[in-house]
Amino acid sequence: MGHGDKGRPNKKLRLSIKEKSNVQNDDVHCCSGEEEDNVPHGGEGKYKDFTKLELKPDHPNRPIWACPDGRIFLESFSAVYKQAYDFLIAIAEPVCRQELMHEYNLTPHSLYAAVSVGLATETIISVLNKLSKVNLPREVIDFIHASTANYGKLKLVLKKNRYFVESPFPEARVLEILLKDDFISQSRIASEGCHGTGGFTISTTMGEIGAGPSDLLNEAELAAAAEEKETHAFEIDPSKVENVKQRCLPESLNYPMLEEYDFRNDTVNPDLDMELKPQAQPRPYQEKSLSKMFGNGRARSGIIVLPCGAGKSLVGVSAASRIRKSCLCLATNAVSVDQWAFQFKLWSTIRDEQICRFTSDSKERIRGNAGVRSEESEKIIEEIRNREWGLLLMDEVHVVPAEMFRNVIRLTKSHCKLGLTATLVREDEKITDLNFLIGPKLYEANWLDLVKGGFIANVQCAEVWCPMTKEFFVEYLKKENSKKKQALYVMNPNKFRACEFLIRFHEEQRGDKIIVFADNLFALAKYAKKLRKPMICGSTRLFMDIVHVERTKILEAFKTSQDINTVFLSKVGDNSIDIPEANVIIQISSHAGSRRQEAQRLGRILRAKDSSILVCHLFYRNANVLVTFFLHKIEFFFSIESGNQISRHSSLISNLYSVI
Repeated sequence: MGHGDKGRPNKKLRLSIKEKSNVQNDDVHCCSGEEEDNVPHGGEGKYKDFTKLELKPDHPNRPIWACPDGRIFLESFSAVYKQAYDFLIAIAEPVCRQELMHEYNLTPHSLYAAVSVGLATETIISVLNKLSKVNLPREVIDFIHASTANYGKLKLVLKKNRYFVESPFPEARVLEILLKDDFISQSRIASEGCHGTGGFTISTTMGEIGAGPSDLLNEAELAAAAEEKETHAFEIDPSKVENVKQRCLPESLNYPMLEEYDFRNDTVNPDLDMELKPQAQPRPYQEKSLSKMFGNGRARSGIIVLPCGAGKSLVGVSAASRIRKSCLCLATNAVSVDQWAFQFKLWSTIRDEQICRFTSDSKERIRGNAGVRSEESEKIIEEIRNREWGLLLMDEVHVVPAEMFRNVIRLTKSHCKLGLTATLVREDEKITDLNFLIGPKLYEANWLDLVKGGFIANVQCAEVWCPMTKEFFVEYLKKENSKKKQALYVMNPNKFRACEFLIRFHEEQRGDKIIVFADNLFALAKYAKKLRKPMICGSTRLFMDIVHVERTKILEAFKTSQDINTVFLSKVGDNSIDIPEANVIIQISSHAGSRRQEAQRLGRILRAKDSSILVCHLFYRNANVLVTFFLHKIEFFFSIESGNQISRHSSLISNLYSVI
């Protein structure tokens, strides 16, 4: 869903191909790229001359175009689209996924993610060449080799609450290269039992038996596995793990660290008595995402991206059930903590006494091996910092770059980290920090494919333009304070009347369940009070003097009762809150041009519903203000794979008023 770590590539691409018929097979043929700017991610803002590319004789049957600048275009109408998509999403960053054509971008981080899930360098090149309509350019081949050459040479291992950097390579050459970096050298802790000229800890382990294509073992494999392998390591300061991992990424030292958890052979941490219930049947795309996380009996750290309503909770519970070790689950608010506790009990055999919740309102004592936590209190972190966790499960992982979440990751020690999100975007360009905070992106589902498969709802979007009344607009032009200007366009009487009409229409004529979003708390309270609807926000006590328990009651009544069909939500409802019954969204104010927020709010109504129900997403925007921010969000919706229809109704308001 994101634009990769380099942002969206240059749109001005002139592609000219000369067809030649001298290519007879699928061996990797290289096109000599004399143009200096034909380098992956280079030459931004220039036209590209691709006349050197050679079309293969059977190019109509192949689904992708591989360009020398690292961009890849996929025809979604190809007969082998599904296989090609699964491969591309593993090796490249999606830029734009529309109905007929997808665009991807090869980046060092995307290739790092590819090899982390078991794709060998030569396999990536071979499959990419087989799928490509043209011979794979030499620039792309060199870029893939350079980006994947050093992966697997370093491991970050947690042993008895201490972090070690390990390398199985002879004479600890890689570790010596690493320690030449000043920061890593300063992060090292001198350990007892160090040996050798480099002062490294040396340990010997039995070799592993690899799973071949036929999963059969021969005598040579058994003999190789019986040999002892020597591993060199040095200890690092736990408070500096985050920075050490960052220094090892492709844009720095280019020795990405492998983080895998051999949970089956972990005899130090006790097993957790939990497994999935029989009725918990993951869908195919959920199984695929889990297969990227688990391989060769180990769990990889990384991120899984699934649209809202696609079942991220089941993926998280399934991961915890497979590892069967203590689990620390981080959520963004108290409501989502309760919902995660419910999801664990819904999908797994875990017992109530094995779950404890920590929020600002409820601080249960740690008991057993599993827990559901909130990040809100520093005291909670102190209680769990000395524990060695099997799995750190992070909901809405796009918020992790925020300082509070960084502190939690820095202070807690876990063998494996799994981040879940529907929107891997941020407006502050910190989304790439997740590569060293959590790990690479393991899997990302295609939104449009899930809609076609009936797994999530097809959303119809309508923007309703609400011109300001004369009096409000005159005052708006006079004001210089941005908060006062915001109050004027949010409290625009025309917007309020349109909101009132649409709530009545959807409640009385269609029996819909409606969420009204507003970032402005003053407007949220005024709208809710005037329309006599319940309201939930982060500082609810300031307005209605209700506590967390009553918020939960409102949501429960909204889900199960016909007495409450509309609820007003602040941005506290953007993340984590599960309201599958909602099928209409009305948005009266939002956070400027935040693409993440727009997608998260859309996700509140993406849960698949009865086909007879029309699912609507109604944008409220003023024709006089914030047009730039709005267009920024709309461009994002067209760039992702949603395929939603967006229509404008500038004349609708006058028709509505005649009915009110």
